[in-house]
Amino acid sequence: METQNPASDEWRCDSTILNEIQKTHSIDAKSIPETDALMKIVENTLNVSSKLYEPNGQEKSALGALGPIIHKISCEVSSNCSETQDTLEQRTVKLFRSLEKFNWDSKIAITLAGFAANYAEFFLTDEVYTKNTAAMGLLQLKRLGQKDIGNNGDTVIEIVTKMTCIAKNILSLKIIQDNYPSTIPIDITDYQSASYWIIYVILMCSLEISGQRVLVDSIKGKIDGIGSHFSLKLKQSQEHEQEQKNFKEQYESYVRIFCRRHDNNVAILEPLLNCKEDEELIYSKDPKKNIKLKDLANGSVIIVLSSFNIDVYREEVSLIEAFSNKTNIDGRYHIVWLPIGQCQKEAYATLVSNKPWYYLKFESMEKQTGVLKQYARKEWGFDEKPMMMVLDNGEVIHHDALSLILTWGNRAIPFKRDQEKTLWSDGGNNLRFNFLLDYLHDDFTKAEDKGISKYVCVFGGRRLQKSGVADEKWFADLVGKLMKAANCWNNIKLNMAYLSANKEEVNLETKIKKEVRDKIKKSKDGEQRLKYVDAHYVDVDQVSTVNLFWSRIRNIMFQLSILNENKTLEGNMKTLLDTTSGVVKYSSLQSTAWVLIGEPVSNQMFICGAELFSECMEQIINYNKDGFTYTFRKLLENKGWKNNVELEGKHCFKHVVYGDGMKMGGMKCVICKKAMKMVALCCE
Repeated sequence: METQNPASDEWRCDSTILNEIQKTHSIDAKSIPETDALMKIVENTLNVSSKLYEPNGQEKSALGALGPIIHKISCEVSSNCSETQDTLEQRTVKLFRSLEKFNWDSKIAITLAGFAANYAEFFLTDEVYTKNTAAMGLLQLKRLGQKDIGNNGDTVIEIVTKMTCIAKNILSLKIIQDNYPSTIPIDITDYQSASYWIIYVILMCSLEISGQRVLVDSIKGKIDGIGSHFSLKLKQSQEHEQEQKNFKEQYESYVRIFCRRHDNNVAILEPLLNCKEDEELIYSKDPKKNIKLKDLANGSVIIVLSSFNIDVYREEVSLIEAFSNKTNIDGRYHIVWLPIGQCQKEAYATLVSNKPWYYLKFESMEKQTGVLKQYARKEWGFDEKPMMMVLDNGEVIHHDALSLILTWGNRAIPFKRDQEKTLWSDGGNNLRFNFLLDYLHDDFTKAEDKGISKYVCVFGGRRLQKSGVADEKWFADLVGKLMKAANCWNNIKLNMAYLSANKEEVNLETKIKKEVRDKIKKSKDGEQRLKYVDAHYVDVDQVSTVNLFWSRIRNIMFQLSILNENKTLEGNMKTLLDTTSGVVKYSSLQSTAWVLIGEPVSNQMFICGAELFSECMEQIINYNKDGFTYTFRKLLENKGWKNNVELEGKHCFKHVVYGDGMKMGGMKCVICKKAMKMVALCCE
């Protein structure tokens, strides 16, 4: 941060002067061409005390066009030295009027060029007059009635040197700002004040060398203040410019690295992890499994990209860990965690202690730059949430396989770019209800003994009493009706769970679970016990696992919606689309209870309102000649039920779980097709 003493701000013009010179400035002011070339000529010309400027005869055309305005300003500077009625301030403003069509930095360069012509003429004539009779006469004629510059010559030369340096800094600063707009900001009034005082000093020095005493020493403080200010700003801008160049070079190196295939994974991992091939990767769960980076040269590697706040994204972390547990990772995939951002050493040690992934030492993590974050954000859509990049033998085959794993689990292997379409087209119509239950609970998808018909029933939402309070006992009554109905058939096993979709339902789940379990316990005891149904309430983690379920349901729904844009889906895939859409739509209604039920091994699955489900359970006991599923479906259809749920009065649904949810990559609303602000949040 810039630090200055109070006196250093004295060079800034007050509002009166600023208003005066701003009035002289045209709104369509322009920059002069090749300012730096002009300044080299000016600097050489002004540096007559050590070396006289020797023109080389190679005039640039762009500079040649400036000849008339430079000559005009040179004459005006000279004429101002003979005018005694106007103050120096008035003469300065008058000079600004002649420069109205030029930018502030160009005003400085042109005025300095005009002054340099007079300045050089003065010292050149003084230099040769002792050797040349004509020069002696010229000197005498030009200085008739004028006092000699005397001892003020050194002061003038010092001020001119400083003024030239300031002008160079301002012009260099302007070039940097034009090339790098995001550089250190400078107030336009600083440029205006600097140009005012530089032109003011030019007139003072012109008066001084013409023999008029104007107390040149009095302006040195302002010149020093301007010099310090712009010298500091130039230094800061040059540092920023270098940072921007380094950033651009590193960004372009990432582009080159990730756009092609390499001989091995190390060619990607070294620049990505910012470490050498001999760097050790640590495995917190078992130090004996620590490896070197070069050990990952061949085969497949999964890079988990995230912020250091990875534990906030419980859904994604649960998914990655579930994938690690379900898949035989050893010898097939190595998972390396690459957090992006800043973190304290102690916090980093805590973070990595419970992760079943490889990670780098903290000292290596500190070397990470912000370039990778910017690249990942722009090229891969990184937004702090975890991503899973898949490398295979020197090539990035998937930038983020998390969505693929969310839907397909270990069937996503080997993570090819077109894997999603291939999986749907090859196996979509072979999928069953258990496909939707993956990751929710193993008991839901576990195979049962032969002869046992297993049903999974998940329910959610709320049923409000007249008072507006949620009725937690109502679900227990619903479960009672379901068990009584199922008992009419032999060997039915029921697995049930309540799934919350918002914070209110999370709080309600504990009470519902107790009521349902009490109802199940009573059904197994006493004279009224149910002999032919085996009912269980399954404990499901109401935070990470349920959020993962909602993310997965939405993911499947969106993927199938894309495939169904031309209304081409049939069979199981159409059933899956209708079911997932129905679940999401029902769960978006805050005061509606719903039920999802089906056989895991079957393609028969049903989503409906809990009131309709309750009516069917009351009536189904009278129709037990056919199978439970067939009878239930007939009852539903007789009551006007369709699996593709249409909720009256709902233009679009919205479904926001209490977690952040998986990102879907700019998906559109399934119903209205408008871009969604976030996953499963409709245009409403």
